[in-house]
Amino acid sequence: MLAGGPRWVAPALAVAAGYYLAARLGFVFTLQLQPVSTLWLPNALLLAVLVLARTRDWWWLLLAALPAHLFAELQSGVPSAMVLGWFVSNCSEALIGAALVRAFVAQPFRLDGFRNSGVLLFAAFGAPLASSFLDAALVRWIGWGETPYWELVGRRFFSNLLAQLTVVPLVVTWAALLAGGLPRLRAARCVEAALLGAGLLLVCLLVFGVPPPSAHFAPALFYAPLPFLLWAAVRFGPTGIASALPVMTVATIWGAVHGAGPFTAGTALENTLEMQLFLAAAAVPLILFAVALDERLRLERESRAQLTHLSRVATLGELSGGIAHELNQPLTAILSNAQAARHFLANKPGDSEMLREILDDIILADERAGHVIERLRAMFKRAETRHESLDMNALVREVTALAHGELTTRGVQVTLRLAERLPRVNGDRVQLQQVLLNLIMNGAQAMVACAPDERFLTITTLATGHKVHVNVTDRGHGFSVAPQKLFEAFYTTKQDGLGLGLSISHSIVTAHRGRLWAATRRGGGAAFLVTLPALAPA
Repeated sequence: MLAGGPRWVAPALAVAAGYYLAARLGFVFTLQLQPVSTLWLPNALLLAVLVLARTRDWWWLLLAALPAHLFAELQSGVPSAMVLGWFVSNCSEALIGAALVRAFVAQPFRLDGFRNSGVLLFAAFGAPLASSFLDAALVRWIGWGETPYWELVGRRFFSNLLAQLTVVPLVVTWAALLAGGLPRLRAARCVEAALLGAGLLLVCLLVFGVPPPSAHFAPALFYAPLPFLLWAAVRFGPTGIASALPVMTVATIWGAVHGAGPFTAGTALENTLEMQLFLAAAAVPLILFAVALDERLRLERESRAQLTHLSRVATLGELSGGIAHELNQPLTAILSNAQAARHFLANKPGDSEMLREILDDIILADERAGHVIERLRAMFKRAETRHESLDMNALVREVTALAHGELTTRGVQVTLRLAERLPRVNGDRVQLQQVLLNLIMNGAQAMVACAPDERFLTITTLATGHKVHVNVTDRGHGFSVAPQKLFEAFYTTKQDGLGLGLSISHSIVTAHRGRLWAATRRGGGAAFLVTLPALAPA
């Protein structure tokens, strides 16, 4: 037990502390003359914890909440039997909801798909409904209060339903975000999130936290927070809407508890029910909208990545002849040197110096072939995008070395004009290599009709301000359409082209926060310029 202490002690203490704080907040969110809290948070917190935890850990996580439950409930003067009965019904709700989620979704659970969100919402409805019958039965059996059975069921169900829709998405999305490591957000993104949070809080306080000037409350005011909620869903996805909904929920209930806002005209029971229905009806479609939008964007990214990989493979297929030539030279050298070494050993076995020179030549030829194969494997491999600090001069040399055989076969002479002390850029090596390779191959193919002594391709790198530029120019036939037309998907000037190379290259450069554009040259040909933001010097 002691050996396992460090693994479970911290989570158990966190669950106990969270449960106690949630219970205290639940008491704060109780309207006067209303025995059931408007928003009972402990059950939702337990459900979120169980959804994220392993099934074999459920028992001790629930047990960890027992001291906090006793400490919170016994302070309110509730009989011990009722306190224990409520703990049983609270745990039953968490267990039912977690079991429903685990039955349809494998661990780890993430709110990153329409199916997962549907399962979670189903559990958020089903668990409070099923456990409310048990809770009301325990209350009537113990004899605590005189509220009718079915009224108890309804009050508890709506209180816990609202809590599930408020707490569980919040905990699940933030747990997934923290588990993957907090992303490094740009300053503009942080400012946007701050403005969104401040604007939503201000609007909610003005609508739900200020006493109405008259008995009449304009229904249009209920829609005032909607632009901010849509902002959170569109720009920040499930995590954004899961964080924004609790702001509106807390502001609404806080106003009602203090006699402010639109939910103060009727009795405590009527106000509570209207408020719960309003908040639940707003939460469900917004959560589904954020998840559906996030799933669509994720599928688009996956499709774009797959298309990018296929385009890269197709480009490498065009280089097959040149690559075979590049590999043939070192392989031929290895074979010739190996035959020479065998002949040498048969005739002059004692001369080790000559044999060492032959072996050195074999090693150099093998390294040449290995470098070609290594570059090919990196380009063919389909992997996750990985940004790193890159030297664009080195990238240009790597790509021209990879295309050397094909350029030689086409009779293209390549001139490199690389700036000294070029600032580094942040990007994915393979993707930027794909952009450069596509521009080089397009330039070489554009000069097919040129005379052999006019096939010049120039690659220039330079830095201006905080930008790094790579310019690829050719002396081909150029283009007669508007430059932006070249980057449209499926537009091509080649008879056998797919029209995807430049479109994908443009999307890659844009994803790197750069620009790719084209221009015709006065002396004939085309120029393509890649501009990327430079990294600050270390």
